[in-house]
Amino acid sequence: MIMDFKTTFKTITNSDVFLDFKKKYQNAELVAGFFILDFLNNNNNQKSLDYKKGENIYTFSINERKEISLTEDKLIEDNTKPPLTKISSDIIIDLDEIPSIAEQQAEKYNIKSKFQKIIAVLQIYDNKQVWNLTCILEGLIILNILIDSETEEIVKFDRKSMADFVRKA
Repeated sequence: MIMDFKTTFKTITNSDVFLDFKKKYQNAELVAGFFILDFLNNNNNQKSLDYKKGENIYTFSINERKEISLTEDKLIEDNTKPPLTKISSDIIIDLDEIPSIAEQQAEKYNIKSKFQKIIAVLQIYDNKQVWNLTCILEGLIILNILIDSETEEIVKFDRKSMADFVRKA
């Protein structure tokens, strides 16, 4: 059972850990939702939300027992990537719809390999809030799919193989 973004958001933002955090950092902004959907090992699914305050990132994660933990990291400056931007918790396309959308998109490109894992990040890309998917399929096929979180429009679709990454190394 996939815990969708809206449920994850509600669970985290109603937790004592989050409420204590918000008292301390009232202006912290939600900048990303990070999820791993592991179709081979259901115990390996991950759910977290990232908040930014100043130069710090605060990650709220939920484990299998629905316990919430908070970690803090410094932002790593990378001038090649756009800065993290505030996202909205108001989405139409939720995480539970992502696997079927990704599979339909793969079929459209005649990719029939079985999905093993999807890494899904809710973030801003080109001024749109998108689900940025990295899909790992059988046969070492990797798909990068960007889906508009409000319209289901496919913003980007790329197919790579593990060999593409090995050649670059």
